[in-house]
Amino acid sequence: MAILFGATLVIMVVIVAVAVGVGHPSVPSDDVAVIDDSSINVPGLVENGHISKANFNRSLLQTAKQSGVQTVPQPSDPQYKQIKDQTMQTDLQIAWLVGEASRQGLSFTDTQVQQSLQQIKSQFKTQAEYVQARDQAGLTDADVLERAKLQLIQTKIQDNIQNSVGSVSDSDARAFYDANKSQFKQPAKRTIRIIQNKDPHQIDTAYQALRADDSDANWKKVAAQYSTDPTSKDKGGLRTDVVPGSFQQPLDDDIFKAPTGQVQGPVVTSSGSYVFEVISATPEQVQGFDDTAPASTGTSAGKISDQIKSQIKAQQQQEALSSFGADFRDYWTNLTQCASDYVVQGCDNFNGGSPTCDPTKLAPAQPGQSGQGCPAPVFALCQEAQATQGASPTSGQLQCTGSGPTPGAPGSFKPFSTSTGGSPQGPHPAGAATSSSGSLPAGLSGLTPGG
Repeated sequence: MAILFGATLVIMVVIVAVAVGVGHPSVPSDDVAVIDDSSINVPGLVENGHISKANFNRSLLQTAKQSGVQTVPQPSDPQYKQIKDQTMQTDLQIAWLVGEASRQGLSFTDTQVQQSLQQIKSQFKTQAEYVQARDQAGLTDADVLERAKLQLIQTKIQDNIQNSVGSVSDSDARAFYDANKSQFKQPAKRTIRIIQNKDPHQIDTAYQALRADDSDANWKKVAAQYSTDPTSKDKGGLRTDVVPGSFQQPLDDDIFKAPTGQVQGPVVTSSGSYVFEVISATPEQVQGFDDTAPASTGTSAGKISDQIKSQIKAQQQQEALSSFGADFRDYWTNLTQCASDYVVQGCDNFNGGSPTCDPTKLAPAQPGQSGQGCPAPVFALCQEAQATQGASPTSGQLQCTGSGPTPGAPGSFKPFSTSTGGSPQGPHPAGAATSSSGSLPAGLSGLTPGG
């Protein structure tokens, strides 16, 4: 049995190699591309893996409208190639994504599709606003419904990849902690009362008053009368969580050398003279692996060990997404053959070349404006434009913004790769800025051609 299964596996590998890398179908004269997977069907775009010229021309007009052009430029116009290549790449990306869903056996209920559709529509204040934006983008309700399905596919693929990453072990988290202990240092902190004034005489007067009585009540009185520090003047000179580097020298060093409970000064810097008193002092310390860190920007309160595990897992998830992206691109590129006049990166018969999208040659997003870059891929939030001071009213025009990405130049798109480039961000010490968990690349999140 082992021998038979082994032989079967070899045959399967050979079959896949032939199917993926050798026997490309020819592209019929009325098609722009053929993807060697007859299960791919997207209404109005792909039929049995074929993208017809008629469907492509419809997408071409949508891309033109989304770049501020109401009609497709003539082929002799340099802008035509920019829009054509952008449209071609987007159509391939949509087809690949639908093919990948079939390949992975993904399916969705009508309820899920409708919920995704409502998420798109909910970004508009009214139905009329949605319709206006839809029409402005050259889309139909059926087009938007297909984009809602694409969102479901993207989310499901991302979730599956992220869920495939197992939990991080205590030993891995400990190893990271031990190798990066210096990153978990908490700086020394001081709570102080301080008075600032550029007039040395005023500072001397304040100093004498506080030397005689440094009670909280007197600090409040003296600070209100003599301090020019807007941060602490109305708080009796109180400043909390002061860390090294908070003040100019020599004041900064003096604060961290001074004993607690003693009025110090005057201290002169380029910004003025100061009198201060250290109320409490916390020395520099290293957070322990099992210590609890307070909540801060980008992190929630919890044990250092748990935060490290969470951040390592986020990195592993991003690495899994990047790895999948490489396989995704290779697999679907190998299955894609394009007509000679429509070859772009993503076609197996693409021979390379530099990106062709030149933002300076594209039409403006609004009449009278300068070029706005490569065709915009998505309308996430559209609202009536507000006239600027001295400008004519813009009633009836929409300005559309949203989370959709700025499309990359044709030839530069890398589906499922990290959107920022470089290596995934590693774990940070608790309290530091952290990377978010991995996500699908911005280039696949657009709802309209051109993204």
